[in-house]
Amino acid sequence: MRHLRATAAAAPLLVLAACAAPATGPAPQAVSVSPVAQAVAVTGGQNLCTGPAGHRVSYPADWSTNEAGVLPQCSWFGPGGEVVVPEASDVRTAPVTLQVVDALLAEVAVRVPDEVARTELEVGGRSAVRTEQVTTVGLYPEGTRITTWALDLDGRTLVADAVELPGGDHERAVAVLDEMVQTLEPTAG
Repeated sequence: MRHLRATAAAAPLLVLAACAAPATGPAPQAVSVSPVAQAVAVTGGQNLCTGPAGHRVSYPADWSTNEAGVLPQCSWFGPGGEVVVPEASDVRTAPVTLQVVDALLAEVAVRVPDEVARTELEVGGRSAVRTEQVTTVGLYPEGTRITTWALDLDGRTLVADAVELPGGDHERAVAVLDEMVQTLEPTAG
């Protein structure tokens, strides 16, 4: 298998890609939730962010996102008042990331060796794949938990993930990620 390597600035935004057969298993499950109700359930309020790649997403009122710079605005999300993307480092400072890639869902949502769960879903009428993995080797220390969503955006794919960071609340980050994906709205890019 091969994995795409991102540039130094984008390395923490792992895009899962490999040579593999399409996923098989149970039929996709439809997810029907009110984006506003979902965002308020976890966050007690919400902020909105519009990314330059053509998506708008809600995130918790007590979280923040990065400004444009090293990465496009609305790429990294975390608790607290400021999300800083390091200038020249692979260090990830925020538990949740979003990016849109110019690839089909089937090309992005491929199985990885340390995957422990996979669910095919529909979110807002769009095909999606949610995976969970526990790392064995790679960018993060062995045993790091990562939850990744890949969501079809009509020929492009939104890749969103929550990575377990030292001292962070991974369960909350995953809950926030799951609800952020539910609130996602494509915009006129």
